[in-house]
Amino acid sequence: MNIEHIQIGERIRKARLAKQMKQSDLDIDAELPRTAISKIELGNRGITTSELVRIARALGTPVDSLTGNNESFIYNEEIKIVEALREIPFEDYKRILTMLEASVYYTAKDSDEIKKIQLQDLVSNLAAFTKFDQRPRPIQKSTLETKTIKNRQLH
Repeated sequence: MNIEHIQIGERIRKARLAKQMKQSDLDIDAELPRTAISKIELGNRGITTSELVRIARALGTPVDSLTGNNESFIYNEEIKIVEALREIPFEDYKRILTMLEASVYYTAKDSDEIKKIQLQDLVSNLAAFTKFDQRPRPIQKSTLETKTIKNRQLH
């Protein structure tokens, strides 16, 4: 388990003890499987953003206090979302990007000038992604092996 998850687990434990809660009560309040809090606090189990939000809500504390205001945890969760988007059918991907594009467009209308320009730039980038499938794909092992065999045959 990485150090970030261990530190978050320690912060959850301290917040829980400060509230004089049992782990089992926090499991129930955060709607987590039985013993999840124990495993998270010990660093034996990862934690998702959704779980982190539910735990923070159950403890009555901001998420930042549990992450140590560490944006890299949230960033890592965003990466997982992007990776998931690579795996869905392109039509579904386009539909999601179109909804996101509309949402960002309407958010930009009510923003200050600098933020508005940044968001409009994001909207145009999103629109470009829906023209054709440009999503990067991990190299398949069999594809890599085929390329290696072809290179050996050429030499």
